[in-house]
Amino acid sequence: MICFRSRMKTLNGFTDFLTIMLGLTIASVLTGCSPYRLQGVVIEGAVSHMQIVEKDDPRLTQGNGMPMASIEVSLDPDRLSRKDLQRALSDIDGTFSVPVDEPGAGFLEYDARVIVRRTGYNTATQDIRLPGPDQRLLVTLVNGEDTYKPEPQDLMDETLEMGEPYMQ
Repeated sequence: MICFRSRMKTLNGFTDFLTIMLGLTIASVLTGCSPYRLQGVVIEGAVSHMQIVEKDDPRLTQGNGMPMASIEVSLDPDRLSRKDLQRALSDIDGTFSVPVDEPGAGFLEYDARVIVRRTGYNTATQDIRLPGPDQRLLVTLVNGEDTYKPEPQDLMDETLEMGEPYMQ
């Protein structure tokens, strides 16, 4: 009789484990493993720059939000295998959201180059670590001439373009 009870406990322990695992699986499916999004706001300021702040930082709601600012994000910007993400525009209140479809984004450390531009304003560009899910990107742009010069998209294209005059 004692052996039978100990087997029942083992069996119950195993079924409890299976029940817990099934519950965790269902919970993760119901919450929907939604992809990470780089979120923030673009406002007018004295200097064009960006910084990572907490999502409840009051500066995110103060100031004049700038609509129609272009946000470009590249992951691993200093590598040949960099990945350019979908370009986004800021909304009427200056907020933006860029989807980052990479495993672990928002929790693992990803280096990114963020470029924020708007006509009539100086561009803000910075290399950052992707902020966590409870953080936002606060971008300020200063009114003035845009002096930003983008990097060539592809090293091979740049090389061919530079060598073109010598191939004639």
